[in-house]
Amino acid sequence: MSGLRPILESSRRLVVKLGSSLVAPPSGRGASLPGLARDLAALDAEATLVSSGAVALGRGRTGRSASDLPARQALSAIGQPRLMRLWQDAFAETGREVAQILLTPDVTEDRARYLNARAALRAVHAMGAIPIVNENDAVATEELRSGDNDRLAAQTAGLIGADTLVLLSDVDGLYDRDPSEAGAAHVPFVSRESLGGYDTARMVSRSGVGTGGMGSKVRAAALASGWGVRVVIASGRSDSPIGDLLRGDARCTVFEARDERAPARRRWLSSRAHMAGRVHVDAGAAAALRRGASLLAVGVRDATGGFEAGDLLRIEGPDGPVAFGLASCSEETVRSGEAKIVVHRDDLVLEG
Repeated sequence: MSGLRPILESSRRLVVKLGSSLVAPPSGRGASLPGLARDLAALDAEATLVSSGAVALGRGRTGRSASDLPARQALSAIGQPRLMRLWQDAFAETGREVAQILLTPDVTEDRARYLNARAALRAVHAMGAIPIVNENDAVATEELRSGDNDRLAAQTAGLIGADTLVLLSDVDGLYDRDPSEAGAAHVPFVSRESLGGYDTARMVSRSGVGTGGMGSKVRAAALASGWGVRVVIASGRSDSPIGDLLRGDARCTVFEARDERAPARRRWLSSRAHMAGRVHVDAGAAAALRRGASLLAVGVRDATGGFEAGDLLRIEGPDGPVAFGLASCSEETVRSGEAKIVVHRDDLVLEG
C-alpha cells in the first residue's frame, strides 16, 4: 500500500486511535507503545492520540468486573493514571511530553465547550507535547458504550481539523465478512458510494475488552470522511505500525474522503449526537435545502420533540432524511405561524 506514504507524509494534523485490545490486551500481543511513539515523533505532523484502556487497566489492577455503570466509572478512575503512565514511559525516549485530555460526550453538544477543547489541544501542540485523548468515563452520565472511542477519534479529528485519521485495530482493516470465516476477503479501499452498503450493526467487537468493534470504526470513518478527512484502518499489532504503513509493509483499508473539506462550524454541527427534535418538510422545501437554501416555515408540514431555538433538529422530506441543523426558533413558534426561518442555511448540514 505504497499510496499511503504521500497521505501520511502530507498530513499536517494526524489523529491516531488505539483500542483497549491493543493497549491492555487480556492475553496475546497488543501494540508496541514505544514503537508507535517513535513513529509519531518521527513525523512532521502534529500528532494526537486517542487512547482507550482505562477501564481494562483498572480491571486488571483490581480484579473487579465492570458489572454496572458505577463500577465501570470506578475502574476508569483507577485505570486512567496507569494509562497515562504507559504513554509517558512510551514517549520517554523520544523526549516528547504527553498531555492528558479527558473529554465528555457533551463537549460536542455545547459550542463554547467545543471551542475551549480545540483551544486546549492547540496549546498542547504549541508546547511540543502529544495530547492523549480519552473519554472522561469516570463522570459520564451515560453508559460507556454510548461514547465509544472510535467516534471520539472522529470527533477529535473534526475538532482539530485533522487531515488524516488512523484507527489502529487488532485486525488489518475491513473484510467482506468476519475475518475468522473461511474465504473472508480483505477490503483495501472503500469508496464514498459503497460506504452506505455496510451493515455496521452486525459488526461487533470480538476482543471482549473494549466497547467498539469494526462496526464502530466504519461509522467513525463515515463521519470523518464526510468532512474530507482521510481515514485508514490498520493493525496496531506491530513494532512500528505507522512505519509499516509508510513503507508499504502492512495491509490496511483506506476510506475515500469527500473532496471538499467541511468548514469548522459544519464539522461541529455534524459531530453532535443528540437530536432534540424533528421536522417534516414537503418536497419543495427538501429540494430547496439540497440547493443550499435555508429551511423556511412555509415548507414545514410537522414538527415534534418540543425543541427550542439552538437545538439540533433532524429534517425529513417525503423520501426520508434530508439534513440536520440548529433551530432558529422554537417548535411553539413554528406551530403558532410566527416563524419565518426554521433553520438557517449556515446552520444546516445535508445528509449523505
